[in-house]
Amino acid sequence: MRVVRNEYRINVRFRPDHPDEKEAADYLSTLGKSRNQFIVDAVINQIRNQDHSPSFSLSDIRKVVREEFQTAAITLPIATENEAELSNDISELDPKAVLDSLSMFD
Repeated sequence: MRVVRNEYRINVRFRPDHPDEKEAADYLSTLGKSRNQFIVDAVINQIRNQDHSPSFSLSDIRKVVREEFQTAAITLPIATENEAELSNDISELDPKAVLDSLSMFD
């Protein structure tokens, strides 16, 4: 006698000594008769999101950001006109006049 197999029927075995598999089995057992629909929905979502999900993780992003910061050229901000004028005024002061003005604090 030849056994006819249904290609749309699958058996899934969850091993209790594997924490992820045990957690999945425990959750599925709470669903009762809706287990089949839950599994179908999960598979369909995985298939549809396969092309849309990024192929990199958060740790990959952090690694790239660190590398970029290490190679980035750090520059000082450009002085504004007011800062430039102040610098020029100070450089034109007579050092003796500056010292004389400090003597009034004695």
